[in-house]
Amino acid sequence: MTARAAVALAVLLPLAVGAPLWEQLRYNDRHRVREAVTTVPQGGSGVLDHASWRLLSVRRTATGVRVRLAKTPLDQDGESGLELAFEVRDRSGRRWMLRQDLSGALSRPGHAETMTLRGDVPAGVADQVEPEVRHSPLKPEPRPVPVLRFRR
Repeated sequence: MTARAAVALAVLLPLAVGAPLWEQLRYNDRHRVREAVTTVPQGGSGVLDHASWRLLSVRRTATGVRVRLAKTPLDQDGESGLELAFEVRDRSGRRWMLRQDLSGALSRPGHAETMTLRGDVPAGVADQVEPEVRHSPLKPEPRPVPVLRFRR
């Protein structure tokens, strides 16, 4: 191998490996979901999506957890829950989605509604998870996603 070939290899190899890696890192940074987390203290309430939210209880079940939340719409825009997602998260950051039990009651501004959510969570972490309510827009938005995280 000549000195020219060695220099060319020393220059081109890092570029050939580094350029695609740099592009992938930039892509991941642009498409990563950023969160604006508001931590709600135990017994407290927080506001998200034109509604006030309060954690009523978290109970362990045979297959996971049952979460009860009180939602009080603050105005007409707070009546809908179409752009909301519910989940629980453990201390290491793992997440599990919660399903909402259907209720026939429609919420009205200023009147609290109790929501029951259920999710499958491993038994070892069911007593440690913290519920979250997150804004989940139907189309992506450039701003950070607002999240309420309830301390237990």
